[in-house]
Order: sequence, then C-alpha cells, then structure tokens
Amino acid sequence: MQRRRFLKVLATAAVSSTATTGLNAQQLLASGLRPVHWQGYALGAEGRFTLYTNHPQQTKRILQICFQEIQRLESIFSLYQKQSEITRLNAKGYLQNPNAAWLPLLDKAEQAYQMTAGAFDPTIQNLWKLYARHYQKKPLPQSGPSAFELETARAKSGWQSLVWDKNEIRLHDNAQLSLNGIAQGFITDHITEILKNEGFKNVLVELGETRALGAHPTGRPWHLGIQKPLQHSELFTTAELEDRALASSSPYGTILGTTPDNNKAHHLIDPRNGKPATQWGSISVFAPTATEADALATGLSFATSTEIKTLCSRHPKIEVITQAHPSATS
Repeated sequence: MQRRRFLKVLATAAVSSTATTGLNAQQLLASGLRPVHWQGYALGAEGRFTLYTNHPQQTKRILQICFQEIQRLESIFSLYQKQSEITRLNAKGYLQNPNAAWLPLLDKAEQAYQMTAGAFDPTIQNLWKLYARHYQKKPLPQSGPSAFELETARAKSGWQSLVWDKNEIRLHDNAQLSLNGIAQGFITDHITEILKNEGFKNVLVELGETRALGAHPTGRPWHLGIQKPLQHSELFTTAELEDRALASSSPYGTILGTTPDNNKAHHLIDPRNGKPATQWGSISVFAPTATEADALATGLSFATSTEIKTLCSRHPKIEVITQAHPSATS
C-alpha cells in the first residue's frame, strides 16, 4: 500500500505575509549554495528532500548515510518486509533484544494514545487485516465483515496488550502491531536530526510526513499547500513551516470497499469500535516533530471538533486543520 500525498511544496512565497530577512533567489545563487536532491521511498510512501550546500560532492556522502538509515529503520518497522523486526514480532508474539530504536518510538506511541484517549492505537493490525481480507474476497458494494468477525478482531487488539522494555517486546491476546501511523514520522525525524548534526540549517524533509529544519534558504518559511480530498489539483489552504512538522491523513488515501451502511471502508479504522469511520475528509496536524504530527493525524481522524479544540488548548504547540468530506461541501 502506498500512501497518497495530501501536501504539496510550493515554490513561491506569494501567500506569505512573513517578512523575508534572508537571501533572495539571485543572492542565493551568488552565495554558491546549490540544491542537492534525494528521492526514494520510505515505508511505502514516496520520499524526498533537498539540501542546500556549498559542497555538493561532499553532500553525497551524507545522502548515502541517510539512505542507509532509511533502509535500516525499514528493516525494523516495515510490515512489507518478511524479515523485519515488526513482522517477526507479529508472527511470534514477542521480540527479544529489540533494536534500540523501538523504545523512543513506542514511548511516543503511548503518548499519542493518551493524548487521543485511545483513538491512536497501533495494535490495530488484526482489524486492518480483517477488512483487507474481506474486501479482497468479496469486493461487492455494501458488504462488510460480520459483527462476530469484528468483535473477534477487536478482542485481539488493545494498547494494554503491548508491553516492552529494552530486553523484550511482547504482544498478549494474539494482538498484532502496525506502526504505519507513526513510523514514517519517526523516520522523518531521524533523518532530520542526522542532517542537523551534519550542520545543515535549511532543509525540508518529506518521508511520508514533512518536517522543516529551519527556514527556506532565502529566509522565508517553507510553503506547503494542503490539497483537497479527491481533488489533488486544488488546494484547500496553504501553510508555512519553519522548525516544525506537518502530517496529513485522509480516508481517501486507501479505499478498500463499501460498508453495509454505504460508507467507504478505508485504512483509517477507529480502534475503539473497529469501524472505518471518520467525519473528516482530511486532517492536517502541525507539531514540533513529525512523529507527533503523524500519530495525531491518525488518531484525531476519529475526534470531534470539540475534542480537537480541547487537545490543542492543552498542547499549544499542536495545530490542526480539518476538511469535511467532499460530499458534505457545497
């Protein structure tokens, strides 16, 4: 499954009211700074970033390091790799001597679980597999798993089923884990920190989620367009990013089928009731890190406007933009 993009990098500052205190485009070229691009995939999503540097040849070494780190983290967290650590964890129910990267990721996952009152729960994999198998076998409109199947899958999930420390990760009650709602953000942050430690100050990293390191080299913020659901050629709004992250989630990213109540069965499944239902056509979350933004964009897909406002009031560094479903707009 490849996740569709709902963010678009904008090349100009036409929508910005922020004063430009850095270089203009001509001064940027005159300074000797040159863009060096990387493009590839991370956990099934297209990824890319651009580095501005005076030493393009030396930068290639750093890009190779970043590529190797993306591959390393995929070998830990990717459900698409048969020998990844998460695949082995799901198969056996336990993972001994897990890679050290698990601990900060699972700590962030628990934080998101608490912030969203359980709406973000990575032990969702049994429910996802149930829907995927059902619609693969019965791709007819208005079909869906039976109530018994749903309750059985729900019984094999729940954050309380997961326990971990540096020596072992264990899943109880036949639960299975999916990190698709947080791992891309985690990888984005990891690569951003590598580039920061190498001395880069103006980078926009897009590895499924987006994080800005500093501002654009010209001094303005990075500009991103948030696209409309089902209308990717049109922008819903624009956003400025500087030293923070942005993640978007939409049920239209992956459609599996149609439920008996004539709603779309998609990849966003509410872990609290087992149903692929969200009142939002798209939700975009700004946060200090891409890990936080990624997890909250998933969990808040099932939140009401009031719940979102309450969370933002408690966490001032979190901002949320929601879009209604296209059918609900005029």
